[in-house]
Amino acid sequence: MVQPIQDEGTTAPELPSGQIEIQVPPDQPEAASMGTALMTVVPMMGSVGVMVFMALSQGQNTRMLLMACAMVFAMLVMVGFNIYRQVAGHSQKVDTLRREYLAYLGETRKTVRTVTRRQRNYVGWQLPSPDSLVLIAHEGTRLWERNTDNEMVTHVRLGSSSQELAMQLVEPELPPLAKPDVVCLSAMRRFIDAHSMVEELPLGVMLGDFSHIDVAGPAEATQAQVRAMTMHVTTLSSPQAMRVAVFCSEKNRDEWEWVKWLPHARSTQLSDALGPARMVTTDPEELVQLLGEEITGRGVFRARSETTDWPHLFLILDGVSLPMNTSLGGIGGLEGVTVVRTMTSWGPMTSRATLRMILHPGARPGDRGRMELLLLDQEPILATPDAMGIPQAEAIARRMAPWMAEDRPEAEAPMGKPDPKRSQNLMELLGTGDVRDFDPDRQWRRREGRDRLRVPFAVTPEGVPVVLDIKESAQQGMGPHGLLIGATGSGKSEVLRTLVLAMAMTHPPEQLNFVLVDFKGGATFAGMADLPHVSAMISNLESELSLVDRMQEALRGEMVRRQEILRQAGNYANVTDYEEARRAGKHNGEPLPALFVILDEFSELLSAKPDFIEVFVAIGRLGRSMQIHLLLSSQRLEEGRLHGLESHLSYRIGLRTFSAAESRIVLGVADAYDLPPYPGSGYLKSGTRDMTRFRSCYVAGPPPTRAALTAAPAAAAAARDSAERARAPRVVPFSALPVRGQAAPPPVEEEEEVVLEPAAESAQPSLPQDAEYAEMATMDIAVARMAGHGTPAHQIWLPPLEVSETFDSLLGDLGVDPKLGLVSPSWRARGDLVVPMGITDVPLEQRRELYSVDLSGSGGHVAVIGGPLSGKSTALRSLVMGLALTRTPTEVQIYVIDLGGGTFATMLDLPHLAGVATRDEPDIVARIMAEVSALLDDRERFFKANRIDSIQTYRRERAAGRIDDGYGDVFLIVDGWSTLKTDFEQVTDKLMAIAPRALALGVHIVVATGRWTDMRMTIKDMFATRIELRLGDPTDSEINRKIAREVPTGRPGRGLDPKARHMLLATPRTDGDHDPSTLASGVNNACRTIAEAWTGPQGPKLRLLPTRIDLTTLQEQVPPGGDPVIGINEARLEPVRLDMSHDPHLLVLGDAKTGKSAFLRALGNELCRGHSTDEVRMVAIDLRRSLLGELPSEHLLTYVTVREEAAREANDLANFLRARMPGPDVTPEQLRRRSWWHGPDVYVLVDDYDLLSSGQQTANPLLPLQPLLAQSQDLGLHLILTRRIGGASRAMFEPITQTLNDLSTPGIMLPGSPDEGPLLGRQKPIPGPPGRARLISRDHGVQALQLAWAPPTQ
Repeated sequence: MVQPIQDEGTTAPELPSGQIEIQVPPDQPEAASMGTALMTVVPMMGSVGVMVFMALSQGQNTRMLLMACAMVFAMLVMVGFNIYRQVAGHSQKVDTLRREYLAYLGETRKTVRTVTRRQRNYVGWQLPSPDSLVLIAHEGTRLWERNTDNEMVTHVRLGSSSQELAMQLVEPELPPLAKPDVVCLSAMRRFIDAHSMVEELPLGVMLGDFSHIDVAGPAEATQAQVRAMTMHVTTLSSPQAMRVAVFCSEKNRDEWEWVKWLPHARSTQLSDALGPARMVTTDPEELVQLLGEEITGRGVFRARSETTDWPHLFLILDGVSLPMNTSLGGIGGLEGVTVVRTMTSWGPMTSRATLRMILHPGARPGDRGRMELLLLDQEPILATPDAMGIPQAEAIARRMAPWMAEDRPEAEAPMGKPDPKRSQNLMELLGTGDVRDFDPDRQWRRREGRDRLRVPFAVTPEGVPVVLDIKESAQQGMGPHGLLIGATGSGKSEVLRTLVLAMAMTHPPEQLNFVLVDFKGGATFAGMADLPHVSAMISNLESELSLVDRMQEALRGEMVRRQEILRQAGNYANVTDYEEARRAGKHNGEPLPALFVILDEFSELLSAKPDFIEVFVAIGRLGRSMQIHLLLSSQRLEEGRLHGLESHLSYRIGLRTFSAAESRIVLGVADAYDLPPYPGSGYLKSGTRDMTRFRSCYVAGPPPTRAALTAAPAAAAAARDSAERARAPRVVPFSALPVRGQAAPPPVEEEEEVVLEPAAESAQPSLPQDAEYAEMATMDIAVARMAGHGTPAHQIWLPPLEVSETFDSLLGDLGVDPKLGLVSPSWRARGDLVVPMGITDVPLEQRRELYSVDLSGSGGHVAVIGGPLSGKSTALRSLVMGLALTRTPTEVQIYVIDLGGGTFATMLDLPHLAGVATRDEPDIVARIMAEVSALLDDRERFFKANRIDSIQTYRRERAAGRIDDGYGDVFLIVDGWSTLKTDFEQVTDKLMAIAPRALALGVHIVVATGRWTDMRMTIKDMFATRIELRLGDPTDSEINRKIAREVPTGRPGRGLDPKARHMLLATPRTDGDHDPSTLASGVNNACRTIAEAWTGPQGPKLRLLPTRIDLTTLQEQVPPGGDPVIGINEARLEPVRLDMSHDPHLLVLGDAKTGKSAFLRALGNELCRGHSTDEVRMVAIDLRRSLLGELPSEHLLTYVTVREEAAREANDLANFLRARMPGPDVTPEQLRRRSWWHGPDVYVLVDDYDLLSSGQQTANPLLPLQPLLAQSQDLGLHLILTRRIGGASRAMFEPITQTLNDLSTPGIMLPGSPDEGPLLGRQKPIPGPPGRARLISRDHGVQALQLAWAPPTQ
């Protein structure tokens, strides 16, 4: 069937809109007042009076009387004329005002009639009369013009009625004191009343808004109305959008027999000998089978929206009703289904989704009568119903019968005759044959001269192919750069796909490559990544703006690469000369194909990244010589957005635009705004040439059915002949009823690969190999045919850094060495402490490189900075793993203070790990710090003793086996610097103190924290190696604040290297598994593998301060007779002794059960060891009797348990010691040797001093000793006090303790609550195990130690 074309007269008219404001009627002119008349009459009457008086005064002078009478008459005439003139002027003014206003209403009436005509044309176009439907179906241009993307697809005509004017007539508002002319005001209101409504205008409704439409009235009238509605909706709406089904009574079946001709009534579920079954039935179960689950399984009715499924069902019920127990018969209806019911009787309405049409037939022939439209809770609408007879309906349906929705062409106008719907298959334009038979190896040929980079992609309305030539104008092309603008739904993405596919099918990858960029989701070029021409497929940039800068670098890098290739090959001026010389054999350079960069939604890209315009300008300037072609595409274009790029855009493609202004920006004229709503329609403008109108080919749909077999034509013809001979001629009645028992005979078996499938009307041959392409679009088939052929394009876009590498892939040559364990020989050869860490992205050079850190020199200290969950702890573990896989446990020792959540618990099996402390182990934290501090001190002395000038010399000599202090390079790792500062102030101070000299002695400090401001400036400058991950506030970046903003969030391990390039750290595992959920097990397995591979001696491990050490053990290490030993220190785990000769007194503070009494017990025993009673005597004051029987009795002068007795003994002791006071005859030599008296040193041991000094009304029993404390060194007096920490901050001002403080008495602080504040030497108590103490003195600072334990006697 050949359909007529759509000419200018068939374009859809526009509906006028807006308002027509009626001018205010003029005010009624005021008439002349009586005062005005009198002002004229009175002077004249005065003059007349004077003249009469003068005439009468003359007596019998007749002449004077006549003259006076003449003058009086003249005066009277003048007065009368003046009064007449005033009255006539007012009347004329009124007439003029009325005439002008009525003339204005006359002009407005012309405007209103024009609006009415345009409105009638528009509504008549959308809702054509039933009599015109047969012409529409026969002519074919408007047949099925409404598809699912058309908002009018469910619009159906019901009849005609009076409707409001499209443009509102606005009645003016009269001012409060206005006195409008009555005639003008009346004319205005009559005008508005007469023209605000338009008579006999087609009336329609949206089927999608109603679940039921009841057509009530006489049977013949209702059936005629439903026929008119059915034919209207099926003539204009396609079968994909609208389906028709009829469920009628048996007696009414003949009334609907004509429906069998409608393509909309063909079932997709059932078929018979005629093909698809016709959806006309009297059986409700058969109706459900005909419709299928696709429709009957929908939800409860709701007004049609974007989520409603297609097609919409127009279900006609005539003389029957649907069972209530079915989905179709439910009261609520089905979504996407409108049930039209004919009825002769009806009840009240109950649903707002129901429309009821009550028909009142006319009494005379030809009178269609009237119709009432009823909606719940709304006023009835009066209208004139439509009607259509069966012959007319069948005539229209027969004209649609030959067509099926899937094979009906959009345009079949003769060539040369304009048709805006005309489109053509791309394969026909290219001349490549069927896309399923495309052979790249055979059909790809190098195109030269005029054919290079020149392809057809569309046809004009007359059917002439439209060619796009992206070569530069010097080579008779349109390029090299272009612009494409199209509104939503204009087919912009389809045009781009068509251009890419046409270029790819006509040019081999050695001649043309693509860079396909979609700023949004990536649907434009979806499926084209497998093309061998594609150098880069970049999408979804909108959600990750950091990739925009990466793409910018990649494009710049490609330009640099091409320039470098031209320079190395012989300084060629452009790629054209380079390629000609290469093919001539003048050089052996690599091919440089033309690069076609297509960027969709570039306008939004520039809004997000305005600086990207510089790349476009650079490509525009260098594209000609580099053969880089640019095509920018967007939905809209703002004026001035392109800046300096406009001069480089030599061709422009304008599809349908949002506004005429955008069309003018792109094309210079508004024509693109007036394009018809057919996807792919547009204008091509190149240079100053005339614009060419076109419609692009469509490649996103399935390919057309083969017209004939392309393989084995002779066999196919023979098979077809034999099949036709085997098939007996038969005539099958065409009926709405199912035609059964007359199925076609089975097809004839073929010897060749030919299958003939007979259908109801015709059979199309097909090839078996086409089955794999059955569900694929033309574009997908073409891509599949070209994939894997030709030379793959040079990749300028490497995948973004998404998945972290593992160390087995980073190191490459990782293996087990008998002496070194599991190591990488190549990385060991790179130098001391060069550690791999991850991958660095270098898009400018189109490559990636390994990211490593060199810790052997000034970069030995490392700072890892990153926001929450940025991968700081994993980065530290990666550093540890890198050290373990490049160095042995004897070369590297690692101490870890893990305050970041315990992630290093997975690395405890690593032999390089010397010790790990967590936040809940403050003693181990302090021990690690003490161990490292002691190591620094020992190594400093070791270097001096062995004349070692640097750590590099030490590494070299130690590797040669000439010197060794037991340690290699030591790494102190702190995960959580901010926590360390808050909870471990002393450790932080020690770390900051050792950091400046640590590197010179081979100690490396590695810290991780959330921001740079957590560190003081002095220590921050020491961290030369900085690993900066994603920061919480990118402005804190010390590398590059601008680029730091582009590091993506939610990607642990992503950061910047020192050159401000994006990098991704490796995960600390060696199993090649990239799953982050199994990282813990992967790290643990890697550590065990390293431990199993190491067969050498174990490196030094952290020696922990014991929680109990026996006094006898220490006494074995310290000879008797000297200063008493009290415990073992934390720094070196060496015995600690009290120099009681230098510091005679001691103050011990501690909470209950922390070891105060045990300390006195051990001290008493140690004082007596190696000393006779002539050297040492003790006085014990123990109110709680905790030392009863624990002190050597031979050295014990007295044991006091009562406060009063303590005062007496203190007084006696004071009197005794005063005798030792040096007299005036004592010489300096005696003072130095303390030889002017003889006797034992007296040690006063006071336990629980708080009980002795408080809580009583009497004075402190020890006050007699206070004056002697200052001279106790000369008198042999030693006072040792122990007391609770609770209340100690106040008790320190008690006389005895105050005196001890003034004498700089050392103190021992056992565990206690920090809430007491600073007590001794500004030190606060800290929790700890019993016996864990700090010895605080002004000479030696603070020493952590574990006090010796002397077991109590049994």
